Parts: sequence; C-alpha cells; structure tokens
Amino acid sequence: MLRQVGPLGSAKVALHLLRHLWVDFLLAAVLCGISAPLNPSLAQGLAPEVLLPIWGIAVSVFTGFRHGQAYERWWEARKLWGALLNQSRQWRDALEVLVDGDCKRLLEQQVQLVWAINAELRGQVSGCGADQLLREQAQAIAQLHHSRAIDPWGRLQLMEIHGAICDALGGLERIRNHPLPAPYDVFVRVAVWSFGYLLFLHMDALYAPWGGLVALVVMLLFISVERFGAFVEAPFSPRDLALPMDRICSAITCLLLTDAHPLAQPPQSEQALVWT
Repeated sequence: MLRQVGPLGSAKVALHLLRHLWVDFLLAAVLCGISAPLNPSLAQGLAPEVLLPIWGIAVSVFTGFRHGQAYERWWEARKLWGALLNQSRQWRDALEVLVDGDCKRLLEQQVQLVWAINAELRGQVSGCGADQLLREQAQAIAQLHHSRAIDPWGRLQLMEIHGAICDALGGLERIRNHPLPAPYDVFVRVAVWSFGYLLFLHMDALYAPWGGLVALVVMLLFISVERFGAFVEAPFSPRDLALPMDRICSAITCLLLTDAHPLAQPPQSEQALVWT
C-alpha cells in the first residue's frame, strides 16, 4: 500500500504510480500525436459539439459508480483484516483464561493461519492451506474438551471465535474470487478513452496548438482516475497498491508471540513509502 510520507509524499506517490500507468500514458500520447495533423477533419466528423457534454456526463456517472463499488470492496477487505486481528487477540485471551497450561502451540497455529491467509490471497502457494489449518484448530479445540482441559462452556467460547475467523476468511475469499464483471471493466475503460480522445480532437481543432496539449493532460487524468478504480478494486495485489497484509500479520504475530518473534518485525519502517 502506498503512503504519503514526508513533505514530498504526494510527489513520491505520483512518481511511483507512473510505474503502473506509463504504458497507458504512452499510448494516449502516440494516439493524440498521430491524430493532430489530421484535424480539423477528424474533429468535425467524430467530435461534434453536442456529443461531448452528453458523453462526458455518461463517463462521469459510470466512473463514479465503478469507484464507489471498488472502494466498497477495498474497505470491506480492510474491515475483515481488522476483524482477523481482533479475533486473534480474543483467541489469545480466551486460551489464557480457559486453559490451564502452555498454549504456545495453539497461538503459533493461529499465527501460521493468518500468514497462510495472506499468502493465499496474494496467489502464493503456502506449505499448509488456510482451510487445513482451520480444521486443525477445530480439532485442537475438540482435543482440549476431550482431555477436560476446558469445560463445555469454554469449548463454546473457543468455537465462537473459530467461527468468526471462518467468516472473515470466507469474506476475503469472496472479494478475491468475485471481482466486478469483466465486460463492465472493459466498457468503462473504453468509455474513458473514447471521451478523452474526442475531447482532444475537439480542443485541438479549436485552440491549436495549446488546446490539444491541455486536452491531452485532461485525457491522461481521466485515464488515471479509471485505472485507480481498477487498482482499488483488487485489494490484495499488486503488493505496492494492495492492503498492507504483511504488516497486519506481523502485528498479529507480535500480539500472540511477543515482538521477539522473527515474524513480528514489521517488513518496513514507519517512514517507508510502501507498506506490504
């Protein structure tokens, strides 16, 4: 996840985002550069006065809707990770209160679980899947009950926490496996590009040469806005634009296994531009 750090934070973020946008910017510049000598004939045929305002309103509506849906997905994923952190804390406290004896193995199992969830959401292969670790956690609760280490009420409390962890994992998997429909993504992108291109043709024909340059900048801004919606829509990848899941997992490790554990160390410093 990108963060604004220091007085030049905004500029640093903008330069970092160019790594993801430079191909779009280059294609837009080449398209407009090729079209400039053909004006005003292209502008007269493709960009009449009445079309641009109507198409601009439509593009704004569709882009705004896409951003709303994308941010809702991002925010839900962030809340689910926050729930996992809280449930891990509850798991630690419940074990300390309900179980007599050393619970380090069960705490390590919970830490292993959140790191496995992290890896699976990023599309990485982990040694032991999150689903298998959840089953082992349920079996561990059953074993505690069978050995009379906890009473039926304690078993119920631990299973409630286990169920909440399952719900959070299911929500994260739903966000990963069910993105916005691909045709809608293509339509919004084509709409933004077509509006930017028609605006360039119109402005270049009326106010050449500076009108075309201003229109190109506006086109690049529209492309950037559309791409930002696509980035926010996928809260788990790429690493520099996704949620800081490594950092959340490190915080959980610190809560359960103390800050001396190797996995409890934050991947980056507080002044890092990117948190992963």
